Amino acid sequence: MLNRRLFALLIKETTELLRNRQLVIFLTISPVISMVIFGYVLNSNVSHLRLGILDQNQVAISRELIDAFTANQVFLVDGYTYKQQDLTNQVKRGKVDAGLIIPSTFSQDLMQTGTSEIAVEIDGINAYSSGLAKGYIAQIITQFNLDLLLQNQPISTGLEIPIQSQITFRYNPGTLDSWFFVPGVIGTIITLSAILAAAVEAVREKDQGTLEQLLMTPVASTAILISKIVPISGLLTVTLLMCLVVAYGVFQLPFRGNLLLLLIFSILYIQIGVALGLAISAFSKNKLQTILVGIFITIPIILLGGAVTSVSSMPLLFRWIAQINPLYHYLVILRGILLKGTGLEVWWLHAIAMIGFATLTLLVSAHRYRKQLS
Repeated sequence: MLNRRLFALLIKETTELLRNRQLVIFLTISPVISMVIFGYVLNSNVSHLRLGILDQNQVAISRELIDAFTANQVFLVDGYTYKQQDLTNQVKRGKVDAGLIIPSTFSQDLMQTGTSEIAVEIDGINAYSSGLAKGYIAQIITQFNLDLLLQNQPISTGLEIPIQSQITFRYNPGTLDSWFFVPGVIGTIITLSAILAAAVEAVREKDQGTLEQLLMTPVASTAILISKIVPISGLLTVTLLMCLVVAYGVFQLPFRGNLLLLLIFSILYIQIGVALGLAISAFSKNKLQTILVGIFITIPIILLGGAVTSVSSMPLLFRWIAQINPLYHYLVILRGILLKGTGLEVWWLHAIAMIGFATLTLLVSAHRYRKQLS
């Protein structure tokens, strides 16, 4: 008798589960998609680092050294400059990941003294990738020195190393991983909180039957929408400030930029998340469905936004997808303000993208919410 009841309950629960298509999709497709994204995005290898070059010598051996840097595809030449300040500015603006400086006396020093020196500037915001880049540079120079000793014995004197490198980490001299991951965690917290909180709070009216009461009030639907966005945005702004204080006190995360700019674009990103949450609630029928859809959407946003790993180390397809991810643009701005002290003159394209996302998400959520009220 017990086995029959248990079997009947199993059939009943299985049937109800299979009828819930959203839950089935979330429990089957979502983990697979997340696994594929994790497999590609969380890659411990570093490749295709953008390399800026200042070759003040411009002779055969300096060009051979540049070829050695790009031979294994770890570094890709992004461009040549003629002034060291220009190269430093490119590193600061995030246009290149590293800068190679070959002095004008490079070949002359090798011929006369048997030794010479080059300099490399690395963007140290991502401590992990910059640390690996330093290791790759050491290997490249070591191999180039060995080839130089074997092929050009007269150049070397005694056991001296022909080429020595001076590597400088910009904006994160201690190569602390926390300086890269903490801003990513802040972006992740804001994304999850804004989308899920707004979605659950909005769909709660459906569950409690209070949505009909809003229809009886003499207030425009736009005003109702704004009344839902502002409180959550204000609360999450306070949360952001608390996170920044904790990050400064616990992880010694620097604050080198403009607080007003940080607040403006943080509030803008919060508004994007809240608008997405309201749009989700308009499409959902109950709280469970809202949570499942919200999680399903936020996972790719976080993984492809550069919160966990650098977007530049992702495959080309995912780097393209990141361009339509508001979190990616927000983290570029957030890390730029906190770690580099940069302003609109550096990341104005990302600022325009965020304004575009904010406008689009607000229009979509307003349209869906008005349609729901009608």
